[in-house]
Amino acid sequence: MSTPDNNESGAEELLLGFTTVETRDEAEKLGREAMDSGLAACIQIDAPVTSYFLWEGKRHEAVEHRLLFKFVSGHRRALEAWIQRHHPYDTPEWIVVAADHTAEKYLQWAREVTK
Repeated sequence: MSTPDNNESGAEELLLGFTTVETRDEAEKLGREAMDSGLAACIQIDAPVTSYFLWEGKRHEAVEHRLLFKFVSGHRRALEAWIQRHHPYDTPEWIVVAADHTAEKYLQWAREVTK
């Protein structure tokens, strides 16, 4: 039987979660703490990106650092809750997509290194 955090077959799959923060230091802190929590197998930080968005009725432009979280589907809800509690933004970006295919050896590693 599948659970809400698993795919239809009930087997864990690899998910990718994206968020952005203002500074490299914030990105590194958020990434390290997420790793230490045991909810993500890997976090990658991209070079600065320029974001354009509407906030409180005004157009904004910001240079941000994007984090990519790699995690197993069984941690989806817990990681999202963790992001909401620890992210420096009031309304953080949190977008999750399923990996279309993950090499079994890599997926097994991700399962083993997360709690």
